[in-house]
Amino acid sequence: MGQLRAAAAQVELQPPAGGWMTGFAARVQPSAGAHDPIMARAVLLHDSVTPLAIVTCDVIGFTADAVADMRLRISQRSGIPAAHILIACTHTHSGPATMPFRGAMGHVDHVWLAKTERRIVDLVCRLPEALQPATLTYGDARVPGIGYNRQDPRRPIDDTLTVVGIDGEDGRAIATLLNYATHAVVLGPRNLEYSGDYPGEAARQIAELRGGAGLFLLGACGDVDPIVYRDRGWGSGTFFDTRDIGGRLADAGMDILARARPAGEVTIAVAGHSLDLPLEPPPDESALDASIHDFERDQHAARAQGNAMEELVALAMLDWAGALKQAMQERRVPQTLPVEVFAARLNELRIAAVPLEPYSDISLRVRERLKPAPLLFAGYSNGLFGYCASRWAKEQGGYGPDNAARWFPGMLTPIGVGADEKIVDAITALS
Repeated sequence: MGQLRAAAAQVELQPPAGGWMTGFAARVQPSAGAHDPIMARAVLLHDSVTPLAIVTCDVIGFTADAVADMRLRISQRSGIPAAHILIACTHTHSGPATMPFRGAMGHVDHVWLAKTERRIVDLVCRLPEALQPATLTYGDARVPGIGYNRQDPRRPIDDTLTVVGIDGEDGRAIATLLNYATHAVVLGPRNLEYSGDYPGEAARQIAELRGGAGLFLLGACGDVDPIVYRDRGWGSGTFFDTRDIGGRLADAGMDILARARPAGEVTIAVAGHSLDLPLEPPPDESALDASIHDFERDQHAARAQGNAMEELVALAMLDWAGALKQAMQERRVPQTLPVEVFAARLNELRIAAVPLEPYSDISLRVRERLKPAPLLFAGYSNGLFGYCASRWAKEQGGYGPDNAARWFPGMLTPIGVGADEKIVDAITALS
């Protein structure tokens, strides 16, 4: 164990007015401006032996290649090992396009994205010189009533809020980390203003309450939507709702920290593992040809009706089907997907992160295996490949388990049965 030192900073990413947003295939218009700033926030922790950098970004996600490049550049300039850098995204569906999704969601402004990646690299590289002695406080509690299981409302969700407070010797906050699991889709496709959605509000409000930087890490919420969708209808949320949810989480975070004891000396450990997840086999060629016929029919019907959104969806599905057919003909359809599982430990606190949209009971199972240790579980981290549905959800089928993969760059078939169990086992072993 050693004396903890810490530093934190943040930078506005400034997506261009009139640029394209991402997250909803139903949104086929560019942005009309910004409602609240799109931010990157970072904290560096060091126990005199091991550094750990955590970055959160108010965007839907980054490709694994983009993250690997940023981590390498940070490491070369700062000396922080690339494997000790966690770059997580809040997965807001009201942010700028940062990944080449298929269809209208993938209009990436590459000039802005390159500038954004430089800003993130610069942000982290400034932190080593700003390190100061710090104390660490962490705790968790359940905060129900924010999300529900959209895949199967009868199923439980992980509604645990994990909070990490990092304070200087003078008692002033350096940073606060909030970790919670509900999809950042409170603002639906009708919203045309950039926004961090409720995670951005939670980060801002905890910073206003405690000072320092507020960081939000999104948990395992592949099957969790905000409860306003269940109660008022899909896409019905407003900026009032984002402020309300963000405020509830910030207030709960304050209560958790008030009851928790600061740690004494702190030991940091970081581990990682490359895991090959199973992918579903492709359909037979006749079934794929039938799907292509259906997509073509849908495209022509939508064009005849002047329905731009439905036409763009059909074109995106044709793009996916064409890529899959070509890969099948060339016998190069992947059978597995390599992903990085990230794990860290701050005394008893466990941190786990995956580049996926994990279903809720994945983190519930990890939490059960690691208890009584508190757990900060983050999806959408160090890349984003797509949904990782639990076995029960794969058996049910639907958007997350089956069809969502078609939107993701490079994905030809969905992540298969048993991937959830491999992730739970890998995290448990690393922790």
